[in-house]
Amino acid sequence: MLHAALPDPGAVLIRPESDWSVQNRELLHDFEIVARFASHDLSMDIRQFEWVRPSSGHLLPQKHYLDISLDGNIRRSVLQSERWAAPQHTGGVLYLPPNVRYWGQPALERRNLLCLSFGDAFLEEIFEGENPLGTSEPRADIQNIALRRYLLAIASELAAPGFAAGALLESLAIGATVELARWSRSMSHHGSGPASAWQVQHIEEYIRSNLASSLSISEIGRACGMSTRNLARVFRQATGSSIGEFIARCRINLAKELLQSNNYRIKEVSWRCGFRSSSAFSAAFRAATGMTPREYRLRPAMLQ
Repeated sequence: MLHAALPDPGAVLIRPESDWSVQNRELLHDFEIVARFASHDLSMDIRQFEWVRPSSGHLLPQKHYLDISLDGNIRRSVLQSERWAAPQHTGGVLYLPPNVRYWGQPALERRNLLCLSFGDAFLEEIFEGENPLGTSEPRADIQNIALRRYLLAIASELAAPGFAAGALLESLAIGATVELARWSRSMSHHGSGPASAWQVQHIEEYIRSNLASSLSISEIGRACGMSTRNLARVFRQATGSSIGEFIARCRINLAKELLQSNNYRIKEVSWRCGFRSSSAFSAAFRAATGMTPREYRLRPAMLQ
């Protein structure tokens, strides 16, 4: 792998897991840690802030650092590492191993993040003396739906803690860490097994994480580092179905899940599942299930 020199050696040094409000007052507005939890070698918080001045700086995490954007917006910040051949845009889920220097150039935008950090002692306790993330690589945009669900569950409990919240938060953090370790280990073995299996997993994770968008073949190909022709061929050979058929199934399955809750109006379910209109959603849902979305929602509980 190519190693690029990080720019601006005299730039400000930021610990990403720390409270940024003191050292960056001139760059940030309205910095607030909305909720926080810490236990042993684990800490997590929900933080909100807005970058208001163009800036750049170095990041040097002391612990393993994970964050996820909670507002659903695509981050436009740029991050560079000596382990990457070129700068990358931070995506929905960011992972930075400790004691590796990074250079960041944040976009001028408002942020709402869940930040999770944990040390090697936390990992060794979970994995019985081992550290599966000891040689892991930084990842600017992890496409792993299981990891996202753990992180979003942590954010939900942290924002509105219930009974035994501490125990639940620790268990969710363990789940997120195990999922990260599995994903990281699998990525490190990429190429040692059938290439198509790995590619298909990446394709499926990307699709499930982006069902609200248009999900064109060219967009999926760019995200997965594949040509559109190779993308379609690999996916069909491995699964027996086309990418379009898989997207359609995923959208209907997500719609069923959202319709079982009364938290979303049918119109909102429609756009969350990537349909351009409520009528298109209703037609697709009826073709797949034999019922309209409203009929599905009003089914007796025993049929849910």
